[in-house]
Amino acid sequence: MRYSVYNYDRRQYDYYDGPGPKGTHAGSPKPARGRSQLGATPEQAAWRVPATARRVGSGTMPQGRVATLSAADPLGDLTSELSNPWVLGAIGVVLYYCYGRHK
Repeated sequence: MRYSVYNYDRRQYDYYDGPGPKGTHAGSPKPARGRSQLGATPEQAAWRVPATARRVGSGTMPQGRVATLSAADPLGDLTSELSNPWVLGAIGVVLYYCYGRHK
């Protein structure tokens, strides 16, 4: 699958090849968990370039899916990280040492 990411500095698209559906109908990106695309920035509502994608060139017109390299979310991907038991455990340890210990 070809992904096109707009490069604001060079005013053209950077092309990436990565995994994705091979059909002709792209559909639409799924909104982040618990969020609507209403009021989202283009970067928040766009497809994400897979981490395994590699840059293959650039040009003035987009090819494939117009995408973004990051979620442009001030919290990052915190919602998916909070489902990880190791992350929850680390948060618990930090909270205990900061607020739970009594002198």
